[in-house]
Amino acid sequence: MQLGKLFEKNYLTGRLGLYPFTPENLMRVGLALCVYLKIHKNLERPIMLIDELNFLTLSLGVGFMAGGGDLSCGSSEGDIKVRSEYEGDRARLIIENLQDYELKMVESILFSRYNMPRAEGEEVGKVWIQEKRL
Repeated sequence: MQLGKLFEKNYLTGRLGLYPFTPENLMRVGLALCVYLKIHKNLERPIMLIDELNFLTLSLGVGFMAGGGDLSCGSSEGDIKVRSEYEGDRARLIIENLQDYELKMVESILFSRYNMPRAEGEEVGKVWIQEKRL
C-alpha cells in the first residue's frame, strides 16, 4: 500500500489490530463513508449491508452509524455492501457499489482537516439483523 493512499481499488488490506485495521481507523472510515453518501448521493439515511458480523464489519459499522447510517446484516438492499475475506493472518475489507473516484472522495473526507459531521440522538443509525432492529 502506498503512503497517503488508504484504498487499493475498492478494498482495504492488512492485519487485524494494525493500521488500517485498528478499530479507531475503521470507525473513521465508516463515518467518512456515511458522510460521503449523505452529502454526495443525497441519502438521508444510507444503509450499509454487511455479509457477516466480525471485527472489521462491526468496527466500520459503528462509524457508519455514528454518521447517521443504518447497518444491515441478512438483507439484500442497501446503498453500499461490505464484505470481508481472510487469508492466513491477512484480511481484506471489500466495499462494493462505489467507484474508484468515489472512494478517492471518501479518502479526501477522511484525511481533511475538518471535523466530519456526526449524528446525535435519534439520528444515530441502527443495526438490523435479518430485518429486526437491535
